[in-house]
Amino acid sequence: MKKQIAVVGGGYSGLTLAYFLEKAGHQVTVFEAEERAGGHCLSVFHKKEFCELGSVLGTSEALMKFLRQLGVKAEYKYFHRSFLGPNGEKQAQIGPAEIAGFQEQLQRLPEYLAPYQAALNAPGWANIPDALTQSFESWCSENKLHTLMRVYAPHLVAFGFGKSSEIPAIYALKYLDIMTLSSMIESRKLISFSNGANEIIAKLSERLDDLRLNSPVTGIVPLDNNRLTIKTSVGEEDFDAVVVTVPLDRLVIHAPDHARLMACYRRKSYNVLAYVARENYRTTSYFTHNFDKDGHLLLLYSSKPDKPGPLLTAYAAGDLPIKDLKAQIDADLKQAGFKAERLFAYKQWQTFPHVT
Repeated sequence: MKKQIAVVGGGYSGLTLAYFLEKAGHQVTVFEAEERAGGHCLSVFHKKEFCELGSVLGTSEALMKFLRQLGVKAEYKYFHRSFLGPNGEKQAQIGPAEIAGFQEQLQRLPEYLAPYQAALNAPGWANIPDALTQSFESWCSENKLHTLMRVYAPHLVAFGFGKSSEIPAIYALKYLDIMTLSSMIESRKLISFSNGANEIIAKLSERLDDLRLNSPVTGIVPLDNNRLTIKTSVGEEDFDAVVVTVPLDRLVIHAPDHARLMACYRRKSYNVLAYVARENYRTTSYFTHNFDKDGHLLLLYSSKPDKPGPLLTAYAAGDLPIKDLKAQIDADLKQAGFKAERLFAYKQWQTFPHVT
């Protein structure tokens, strides 16, 4: 039966959901608080070059199939990965003597994950096994996967998930699954967008009937007739169902149980700074000595994974004023030997990165 459905949030998750709901025959309205849709799909351009302030994606055949369906130009590209010390000196992620142990642990991983496949493959966070609510570090220690944890850690920390000692094992294993981990570690491939990740949002937006920008939702009120009222600054509308794809203030949701759950989300401060460089670089460099430091360089990513380019994207954690953050990143870049000419774009995200 056709339903009227409101989707709160016009990021990739919200637009994709709206797209498939409309394909299923429903009437969908998307409410996006900002003046642009897309959320973390945010490409910024400098002359003919661009870099991503949001999405960096490992290999995924399901996503590539969806991109082809939308007409988005994308391909797998090999990237050059390195681990650098404070002065730009190359370092090994694990020592030669540890390689055999890592390979053995990687082979054992599917065996340890087998009992949890239902929870790992299901959308959302219902029925999480108790064993996966402990920290990822604790879970790895319990299963004698110490080297594997160290290999996982850079991808968790640098891309904003958090430290292995802090995040629940379910987050690490659900989002950095074996296929994604292999794409980053073994095949070293990422999805590269020919026209930027913005193209995904443009293609989705042009297929939707009712996408509303600058429309922050100020209230979600259940009605007695099993419908819900959405309140915005311009009025109120009733719907059969509401799907929330972004963190909301609990006061927005006039349903105690749902409001309580929303209040459990914890946002993370994650910063992306895009620089024009004086030289062309081809790099994906992790700075593991900074992984416990807010405001310092965690990862440096060049605009083109397969060949040198003039743009550098720096990643850092922490809630800092942009002036202080830039000063520290500038210093880290200089010490490591990277010649950044100027900052030309940045985004300071306040995000809960594990919403499905």
